[in-house]
Amino acid sequence: MSPIHPNAVEGAPRSNIVYETIKTKIMMGEIEAHSPLTEEGLAEEYQVSRTPVREALRKLEQDGLVEMIPRKGAYVKGLTLMDIEEIFTVREALEGISAKIATELLSDYNISVIESALTDADRNLDDRNSETVFAKGNEIHNVILKVAGNGRVLSIVSNLQVHIQRLHMLSSSIPGRLKRSSEEHWLILQAIKQRDGELAEKRMREHIRSTKESLILAFKNNFYRA
Repeated sequence: MSPIHPNAVEGAPRSNIVYETIKTKIMMGEIEAHSPLTEEGLAEEYQVSRTPVREALRKLEQDGLVEMIPRKGAYVKGLTLMDIEEIFTVREALEGISAKIATELLSDYNISVIESALTDADRNLDDRNSETVFAKGNEIHNVILKVAGNGRVLSIVSNLQVHIQRLHMLSSSIPGRLKRSSEEHWLILQAIKQRDGELAEKRMREHIRSTKESLILAFKNNFYRA
């Protein structure tokens, strides 16, 4: 039995609790792609009725993380090589130009926030704390997108965010990927400090392309199930 700790999400509707719990497990790879998700099994596991489970699965389907197959039920939706190509092609274009724009707009405070986050990420590399490294390293992307201030770009990236996070979680499990990403993040920050927008865009594009290539190689080598 895996009951949900009530203090973790005090006051939240049961369906939201179940939704967040399953979503996190899918994102972290704890529930593999193509795994069945039965209402009865999940209700028993999380000690809730089937109604909040049904609502949670509906939300996960809207997120694109779960697929409802007629007469078969709910399954964790897999990722394909085409998914990776499409998502990272969009990211490379949008985040590349955002890095160029943000380079002229980032304040000294913004830069110090990024630098502090990247330093924290590096401290956790030796401890192999992949969740913290990922979260801290991702701060450079968050700050750049926010400061660049293009509402349409933010909207598009926001719509892809669940899939981006899922792919990042998968990439963090690839040997050496976190360290390489950290090095690439520092190179982007170096270009920003030099106020060289062209170089910042180039390095952001290279970083996103590098992550994409690592994921594609991992998929082709069956490093994890798609």
